[in-house]
Amino acid sequence: LLRAAHEAGHIRLAAPSSPLKNCGMSVIALGKWGAGELNYSSDIDLMVLFDAARTPMKDKDAAQNFFIRLTRDLARLLEQPTADGYVFRCDLRLRPDPGAMPLAVSLPTAEVYYGSLGQNWERAAMIKARAVAGDARIAEDFARLMTAWIWRRNLDFAAIQDIHSIKRQINAKQAAPRGKHKTQENPYLGVNVKLGHGGIREIEFYVQTQQLIFGGRDVTLRAPSTCAALRALGDTGHITHKDAAEMTEAYLFLRRIEHRLQMIDDRQTHSLPAHEADFAAFADFAGYADAATLRRDLAR
Repeated sequence: LLRAAHEAGHIRLAAPSSPLKNCGMSVIALGKWGAGELNYSSDIDLMVLFDAARTPMKDKDAAQNFFIRLTRDLARLLEQPTADGYVFRCDLRLRPDPGAMPLAVSLPTAEVYYGSLGQNWERAAMIKARAVAGDARIAEDFARLMTAWIWRRNLDFAAIQDIHSIKRQINAKQAAPRGKHKTQENPYLGVNVKLGHGGIREIEFYVQTQQLIFGGRDVTLRAPSTCAALRALGDTGHITHKDAAEMTEAYLFLRRIEHRLQMIDDRQTHSLPAHEADFAAFADFAGYADAATLRRDLAR
């Protein structure tokens, strides 16, 4: 895309053979993509940042419109189905204020937003941020900005209350009912292993809140990976090694089940089959001798 823009005269790349060098934009991976924890059928969460002052453009005032178009074209390239399938579905909604902000956000705008309007849930999300493409200068500036913003040495009472509020919102808006199809014999029919009670999201939320509370004073707790962060929390004594090991085992088990669910027709689902026959077939697909053995592991 950058080479095409250079050939069309929209930008002047310093080295067309290395178009990312000093291009003035950076692509930031967020969510499970940022942490290297993608699901079998994941969207990728990304944010495109640019700095108009450092773009190789004659007309700096045109930079925002140019990078908005480039971001739209980038998402289209990744998402467009071809005879060979598609690369990734893209989600750009983790950028600052997605309802009001353009698809590509200027670095100064991001700095103002996070400095004055950024929320604690966004701090938690940014723990997993990493640069994946583009201008290394922009990525480094953003990383410095995020490090100072995420990792505060002290959290005030309002911030702690806000973290509790995030949990209440998860429970009220996202947590799926615990198996509305369940029967006495099988309470796991239709259960959502990501958003349901005791699911993936609860483990991730617990880890991220501990990181926000203690990570400002202890850099070893700033790992983007859930399992690495659990290990660090155990090693630093914030939780017991036993609790860290149990949550890691549960997390990896639930993620394996989630992967298997998504392998069926490449579906973006996190819910176990709602009918007994389908549940038994899924147990077989997941490598279990029978449905009862899968139910035993889910119960544990």
